[in-house]
Amino acid sequence: AADQASYIALLIATILILAGFGYKISAVPFHFWTPDVYEGAPVTITAFLSVASKAAGFAMMIRFFYMTFTVAGTVPEGMWMMLQGFEWNKIIAILSVLTMTLGNLVAVWQNNMKRLLAYSSIAHAGYMLMGVVVLSDKGLAAVLIYFVVYLFMNLGAFYVVMLVANKTGSEDIDSYKGLGYRAPLIGVAMVIFFISLTGLPPTAGFIGKLFLFVALLDARWIWLAIVGALNSVVSLYYYVRVLRNMFLRDPEGDSSPIQFSKAQVVLLLALLVPTLFFGLYYAPIVEFANASVLMFRPQ
Repeated sequence: AADQASYIALLIATILILAGFGYKISAVPFHFWTPDVYEGAPVTITAFLSVASKAAGFAMMIRFFYMTFTVAGTVPEGMWMMLQGFEWNKIIAILSVLTMTLGNLVAVWQNNMKRLLAYSSIAHAGYMLMGVVVLSDKGLAAVLIYFVVYLFMNLGAFYVVMLVANKTGSEDIDSYKGLGYRAPLIGVAMVIFFISLTGLPPTAGFIGKLFLFVALLDARWIWLAIVGALNSVVSLYYYVRVLRNMFLRDPEGDSSPIQFSKAQVVLLLALLVPTLFFGLYYAPIVEFANASVLMFRPQ
């Protein structure tokens, strides 16, 4: 209250708080729990953790840094208030690079679909940390936009994994061989979800990454934007591994068509349609994100 706090005490406290947030959002090096928990938990719980839990962690993290390390009146330009020269935005940038890079590289070697999506989720936490690095109105709006599109495409991917596991009894990538012909709707849906997770048009995932990169370029974080783009290329490789098995490999064992109930198809379409729709018409979520940022700013 008297502005006489110990610099060392503030530094240690903030680092520990950052570690706590990093654990919550599965940021490197606090990510070790994520693959094992995702693989061991039911798919429904795993999908919930990958979206809702991560969203709560990011919300608290953004609010903490926004209120603690920004100077009033300069937030639109992304000006961080340094604690005696300690540049917190660069620490967040390093965490972002480590998180997206490790998540994507380790995902390349996974053969279990839930572990693959777990490391994919870690990588996406790294992408969203890029918006926290900027911490401007554009950066925060980009994070919110990304979360909306991430909700549909990630839940959709996990839902397909659950449907396939229930029918085949396996979560391995090899069990997806020939699936595109045995269950065409599931195969096409997985293609769209993976394209969106990669960040390619015309899906909603492209819009999410587009706004993140625009915020970075406006704040002149060019090197971080380049690292994010290169990581997106790496992610395409392990997504294509699954799609190759689905459409370019013959099924092993039973090759009969797989049938799904009407309720399952309706729920799948409820996640698939917004993934495509918001890739073509994204004005509503952009307006929602901008309005949310304005309401979030302290009066």
